[in-house]
Amino acid sequence: KGAENGKGDIPRKGEPNLTPPSPGIYASVALAAHRAGRKGVADLLIMLEDGPADKVHALLTIGSYVDAAAVAARARDPDLIYVCIDAFEQAFSKDEEGKGLHIAGVINKFPIEAVNMLTAYHALTAGLGSRDFKPLINILLRRQKYLEAGLQMSKRVAALNRTSPHYSTTSNDREKLKIEYLTEASRLFELGGKECVFQKSCTDEQLDLLADQEQLRRTYGAYEVAPPSSSVTSTILSILKFAASEPRSAHRIFADADKMAKKYKVPEKRLWYVKVRAFSESGQWPVLRNFADSRSKPPIGMKPFALAAIKGGQSEVEIMHYINRMQGQADGEDRYDLFCEAGLWKRALEEAVKLGDGRRIAHVRSVCNSPDIQRLCDKYIIG
Repeated sequence: KGAENGKGDIPRKGEPNLTPPSPGIYASVALAAHRAGRKGVADLLIMLEDGPADKVHALLTIGSYVDAAAVAARARDPDLIYVCIDAFEQAFSKDEEGKGLHIAGVINKFPIEAVNMLTAYHALTAGLGSRDFKPLINILLRRQKYLEAGLQMSKRVAALNRTSPHYSTTSNDREKLKIEYLTEASRLFELGGKECVFQKSCTDEQLDLLADQEQLRRTYGAYEVAPPSSSVTSTILSILKFAASEPRSAHRIFADADKMAKKYKVPEKRLWYVKVRAFSESGQWPVLRNFADSRSKPPIGMKPFALAAIKGGQSEVEIMHYINRMQGQADGEDRYDLFCEAGLWKRALEEAVKLGDGRRIAHVRSVCNSPDIQRLCDKYIIG
């Protein structure tokens, strides 16, 4: 009847008013109560607020950062979570102590969503080349993520080699920073116990390599003998090449290279390949020949020696010294390839004939510029 009279929106006497309050009204009244010193009333009113944004704003205003973060996490609103972290940070000083208290507060009191967001933020800024990576390490340590903390320190070493204004340091300073970062990474991996045994072993080995490189530079008084590097192979390569400039100390230098290979357990075949490359690139051809003759059957065969001589522009006699030792049944194709690489077309043709391979004979005819050899190729192809 009241509705028919146009009075349906007016509640009857004694009936409750069920119209919901305006959004944010409880938060606004709660803030007024807080300003008036009625903290208990303010807390009760904030609990009645339904809007997450208004509730978070009110809690942050009265300094209840942890409660605000909990509300934001329940609402699954990343923007509100970030606002809570940022507001909490503003409550501390900007010095190292203040930063530490902020991080500790978030990790120990804030919900896990906020902790993960803070970790991701500092991981991103550290990955963009910022040198202020200590907050990230601090966070990971407080969360007992020792493996991740150690890996982050190790990444700093790689970042030092980038061309970036953040790392515009001198060579000596860069090497000191590398050692500092690697030492810290080793300590962090040690805290990780069994989970980080492999990573700690690799890091300690890298520190040993840097120390060995420095010792070699001091011993021979030359930077070239062992430039700073993270590679054992490149270090051995530079040591062997250095012998070309110090022939009187060659025996001692070669012994140091072998000692390093043994210490870091370099496989025998790899060491042979490294020596072939080092001797050929540095022009130590007599040493290369003696090295090839040191065994009747080198573990890598004779092909790498022959290729090195060819690429090094050595005489046919020197090239044939290595190829002539390739007399196995399986060496025919390699001998043919080497003759072609060296431009020894007559020998390549003879090898192709021994193999009975018409395709290889036709290849020799197509690439050589000698009419006599081309006629011989035609003869074998027709025959």
